[in-house]
Amino acid sequence: METSSESLKFELMPYSISPKKELPKAGLTGDVGDFGSVTVERCPLYRPLEKGMDTVRLSGPAFPETTFRGKRRSGRPSLFKAELTLGGRPAELRFNARALRKKDRALHIAYEGREYAYSVEDLGRVKVLEREGVRVSIEPGRYVPPATTFSAGTATGPADAVDLAIAILLEEVDTDVLTLGGAALSSPFALMQRFSDRAE
Repeated sequence: METSSESLKFELMPYSISPKKELPKAGLTGDVGDFGSVTVERCPLYRPLEKGMDTVRLSGPAFPETTFRGKRRSGRPSLFKAELTLGGRPAELRFNARALRKKDRALHIAYEGREYAYSVEDLGRVKVLEREGVRVSIEPGRYVPPATTFSAGTATGPADAVDLAIAILLEEVDTDVLTLGGAALSSPFALMQRFSDRAE
């Protein structure tokens, strides 16, 4: 599998389209160095038939098809009742929303023998995915008036398409619960989820 050089920088642009006779789409798109184009797509509309769940998909010629599904929150899928699949194979997800230390609140992802930690830093501005020897960080980049803020990504170490796919896909997921403030605000939401789960 292709890997990046010691340092790879890339930029992602937000997009939103409303084609006729189709559901609207929103997400991110860009070029990731030698890995080429990538697109992250979700439907911003609430869809009653989805029973409160939402899905984000990542695609690109050099990337495994990657899908994240979770309880809808703030117009995006969240980490509650979440599922992540890459190339049709599931990853294991775990996190502790009640933890007080940032390290303990990280989202841990296990996939094909790899162990990742995904955390939110700098008051929620910087998202970081790490495994041994590899770090991918994404933060707000340049601002283009009137209302477009790009996302600026940096990968260090021998990052490959799987590392980049996970980090880029999670940009379109509500990960506020990984911050201390977001965890506090999410407590009532988590309680409501527990009641709704029992009602199903």
